[in-house]
Amino acid sequence: MSSLNKNPTAYPGHKLPSLFNMISLKNHVPDKLHIMLRITDCLWELVLQEIKNERLFNDITQNIIIKEMENLKIRFEFWNIHGTNNWNYTSLIDDDKLYVL
Repeated sequence: MSSLNKNPTAYPGHKLPSLFNMISLKNHVPDKLHIMLRITDCLWELVLQEIKNERLFNDITQNIIIKEMENLKIRFEFWNIHGTNNWNYTSLIDDDKLYVL
């Protein structure tokens, strides 16, 4: 803790000073649910980014993703952000994230 108190970025993943710097990291219990949900968000973003990087993000790919979401009973849509070439999509929430994962 003393290292993090002096330099909040001393360890990977740490950006800001600890809110409770008097509690040792050995005594901190991470919130597994929210960690899992955040990991799922990051993985989904990476999947979509990889599709875009490979220049495969088109109507065919979007339809495949939408059909797979329908198979999972998840309402999912893509839409173009007006006046740009950027696409947005439905946010996955709650159990939908776990079904997709």
